Amino acid sequence: MTEMKPAEIQIRLLYIVKELEQQTEVAATYSTTSLPFAAEMSQIREFATLAGEYGLAYESLVEAIQSHPFVLSGQAAISLLELGLIFGFKTELAVDRQFDRRNHIQN
Repeated sequence: MTEMKPAEIQIRLLYIVKELEQQTEVAATYSTTSLPFAAEMSQIREFATLAGEYGLAYESLVEAIQSHPFVLSGQAAISLLELGLIFGFKTELAVDRQFDRRNHIQN
């Protein structure tokens, strides 16, 4: 099995971010007490590009998609699935520990 290169991970992350950014109508579902839609998308993009924090970008995407009524194309859904398989976790939240394979790999 081959590992996915960082550039390939970044391409998948940015593909998903771009698709979410185009769904500006979802901005209305964002709370006034949380980061606004445009700022969140910008932050995720920065995690994936400037910071090189791919895991954080992935986790932020998962949380945004779970929390808001985004619609993903088949290609974006597959990209998200592939990233989840590569990273081996869903989010750092306690409720998602059942999906975390990282501990099994380290032991």
